[in-house]
Amino acid sequence: MKKIALLVFASAFTFANMGCQSPFKPSDSQRKPASTEDLFSGASTVLRDLNDNTVFNAKTCASYINGMTDYLYGATSDYFIPKTPQEIGKMKEQGVGLMKSLFQVRVTLREKYQLFDERNELTPECITKVREGIQYSRITEEYLLEWLVHNKVVDVRTPAILEADPIYTMTNPKFEGFKLQTGDLLVVRGKSYVSAMIARIADEEGNFSHLAIVGEDKKGNQYIVESLIQTGIIITPLEKWRKAQDARVALYRNPDKDLAKRAGQMMYEYSKAGIAKNGEIRYDFGMNDKNYNDGFFCSEVARYAYDKASNGAVIVPKFRSSVTKFKNTDYPASLGVTAKTLFAPYDVEADPRFDFVAEYKYYPLLRQVRMQDAVLQSVYGWMIQKDYNFHFSIPSASKALLGKFLRQFGLVKDVLPKYMPLQTLRTTAQFEAVATTLEKNLYEKEDKYYKEHGYLPTFREFLTINDDYRRKDCQLHKEYQDARNSPFPDDRYRNEVDRSKFHWFFYSKAKSCE
Repeated sequence: MKKIALLVFASAFTFANMGCQSPFKPSDSQRKPASTEDLFSGASTVLRDLNDNTVFNAKTCASYINGMTDYLYGATSDYFIPKTPQEIGKMKEQGVGLMKSLFQVRVTLREKYQLFDERNELTPECITKVREGIQYSRITEEYLLEWLVHNKVVDVRTPAILEADPIYTMTNPKFEGFKLQTGDLLVVRGKSYVSAMIARIADEEGNFSHLAIVGEDKKGNQYIVESLIQTGIIITPLEKWRKAQDARVALYRNPDKDLAKRAGQMMYEYSKAGIAKNGEIRYDFGMNDKNYNDGFFCSEVARYAYDKASNGAVIVPKFRSSVTKFKNTDYPASLGVTAKTLFAPYDVEADPRFDFVAEYKYYPLLRQVRMQDAVLQSVYGWMIQKDYNFHFSIPSASKALLGKFLRQFGLVKDVLPKYMPLQTLRTTAQFEAVATTLEKNLYEKEDKYYKEHGYLPTFREFLTINDDYRRKDCQLHKEYQDARNSPFPDDRYRNEVDRSKFHWFFYSKAKSCE
């Protein structure tokens, strides 16, 4: 597994102090609690480094960012937490400013990335590391936001998506006062476990699970055109869509306004005509964006729009995600995804042809998607590293069959499309069975942790909690099997109940609990 996957939440205010270390790997004796002054000066140092071509350039890009992630590996959850009354006071007073500095780190990092691309200097290593760096900065902002909310510095508000707001919509200074334009791409993090599965399905993992485009009709009215698992392509008036609740929405814009407008207009007209003619444009569960005739998954909408608007000159994304990490399993083929590369929604984040305009956060959902990411990271990690796999089980198969049956007769149509493959339904049901069990345990452990420490555990600690639960659940199932297979059964063995939650259908073939 990639380091970023293990460390993306490694510390509360991690990114802020990266540039203060030279080199980035301090010894254990150097690891002392940072002061709030270090946090603020650290953010400035990183920004200064990114703007210094002798420090950060195409040749040093990968090593610079990798040094940051190495630095984080040994950081504990309390390493950057303000502790003294003075530190807490300063964080309360200037924490919002620190959040904006961290956002500017992301803005600057991506602008440098675009510059490297213009000069044909980008390397595969730099592309990967910039993806990682952007993720670190984003999650650090969100952890800081959690602290500011918990300490009553920031009120919980629910503005419309990408509505002007000093906290919940951060804006690239170059686009201050922006308005949504036709052809804009909106990268979204949904709130379901299917969203979490998509966000982490590729080797290059991301923070987003969905992609939509701003369309326009002949009268100049704007809409959001997107493809959802439940419905296939749908068209929603822009202002209505902006009232939805999604954890994150990032806005990316092609600087060619004419091209972008054609893309949004063509996608709207294509979708409107297709739905009028056939009643629907189906969702593509195979996630094959090279064939527009077998339906559209969410990212495919953006690809089609810019492909057709540019006569094939602009194919989105410029850099695709690969799907190779599940080598010894039948996943993600069990979902219907068989290609070795795919257009993951967050690949737009790594497409240098699009400008990063702004990003919106919906605070009430951030905790939920953080839990989901930790759960899916653990489940995927067990599949890859410990040879875990899903095995046929009557309950999960029955749930899939029931869902298929109900949908076929027009019921639960807001949840499942009737053409959703049975195998996809079963795999999704199995994932959700494991995920909801782990999520419940995580919520309980997080609440306990916060009451004891006054701050939240790190992502790596979430993974440890999940793994402890896995071992416990595995041992319960092993005890049940040992009892059932005992050569000297007695009443206790005959009445033994399998108390494990998921090891009866998701386990390693080696039957090991390690």
